[in-house]
Amino acid sequence: MGRLSIVGAVYINDVSSSSFVHVGDHATTILQSRAFAVQREVPFFYGNEGSFSYYPFYQRPFPIPQPHEPFTMCVDNLGSFIRVGGIRILGISSSSGLQIGCNRITAAETRIKDIRQFVTDKPGPKQQATFVKVGQNKGVGDFEAAIKTPPR
Repeated sequence: MGRLSIVGAVYINDVSSSSFVHVGDHATTILQSRAFAVQREVPFFYGNEGSFSYYPFYQRPFPIPQPHEPFTMCVDNLGSFIRVGGIRILGISSSSGLQIGCNRITAAETRIKDIRQFVTDKPGPKQQATFVKVGQNKGVGDFEAAIKTPPR
């Protein structure tokens, strides 16, 4: 059943990363946001980085939560409109949304993989260092001076 959506005011600071704001009825909403971020202290990048297919994290089926026990839902649609006085939102991000109205099917998925590689021991506990292994592939950037061992 289509209804009229009446909204007084909506204040949103930010909508980003495969997110949406929709006022009114909608049949299907499918959102997807994939992120892959590599942060390195030494700016060395291989040419074959950045493919989602190399990481099984992006290929696994997404778990769909099921209710722990049966439930009964009662919906009472009084009238033919949805009335909203006012909404204030700081941000809508990463495959999320705001909808005022009916929606039949909603699917949202966000998968983020953040890799940080440091040469020095700054981020971790003392006496423990994380090193970047430089491979045979050609890199981009001035990294040779940063990975040389200083003279003792």
